[in-house]
Amino acid sequence: MRMPLEADSATAAWTRFADGSPELAAQRSLGELLGVELSSRRVVTGEGVRVEVEGIDPEDRVIAQFVMNSGALKSAYRNKVSADLFKLVWLRRSLFPAARAVLCVSPEVGAVFAPSGWVATAARDLEVDVLQLHDGALTRLGSRGDEPRDPA
Repeated sequence: MRMPLEADSATAAWTRFADGSPELAAQRSLGELLGVELSSRRVVTGEGVRVEVEGIDPEDRVIAQFVMNSGALKSAYRNKVSADLFKLVWLRRSLFPAARAVLCVSPEVGAVFAPSGWVATAARDLEVDVLQLHDGALTRLGSRGDEPRDPA
């Protein structure tokens, strides 16, 4: 079921990420790769539900979330991955049915997408693209491993 958006939701773009942050680098790299300009946007449904989208283009063709933590993998990172996957699936189903859903992760967080794990399989089955940003390059992570494939 598609929820209506409030009229001002489409114009509520803002900058969530600080200059130099890995999230901003991922947002810019993903936008460049897909040929769209991504920004953060606060969306309000017709029911008054507010949700922040970390990356969305003006035409609502791409919705993205970013988990760019570094250091040892922690359960909090796994939890954010699961929450962001759920959020992207809900956003696409309820608000942006034609949008491409993308989750961008750091190399450390990419470990959550082990080929034998349920998270990688769920992302694939739910049609959420998972891309890893490493040294400025985006590569697709999939259920068959993290071999580079065409991310576009």
